[in-house]
Amino acid sequence: MTIGLGIILLVLGLILLTGAVDLPDDVANAIASEPLGWIFVIAGGLAIGIGVLLSVNRSQHTTAVEHRQYDPGPYGGGPQGSYPPGPPAPPQGHYPPAGQPSQGSPHPGQQYGGSYPGGRG
Repeated sequence: MTIGLGIILLVLGLILLTGAVDLPDDVANAIASEPLGWIFVIAGGLAIGIGVLLSVNRSQHTTAVEHRQYDPGPYGGGPQGSYPPGPPAPPQGHYPPAGQPSQGSPHPGQQYGGSYPGGRG
């Protein structure tokens, strides 16, 4: 819009400067056409310049690229072993089936292990 307004002001200023159009006597006596023409030419040039600067700023695009680098931690990089992982290995040792007390448990309700830290069991 500023470029269009600048062109209109520039054309009006040049018309007033060159005297291409004869103004009526009452308007010509009220205003001085030459200084008004210069004002229009300068204002039109500024409007065109501002319009060009604004359109250049609008046409510039910024692209952000984000690169992420992950810390592998104290154990090295990715998963160890084959991928995808195979079936879980069978447990080693002799464990009683789930829900049954271990052999030699002093209490029939106690399973797999010793006492609680609070002194129970």
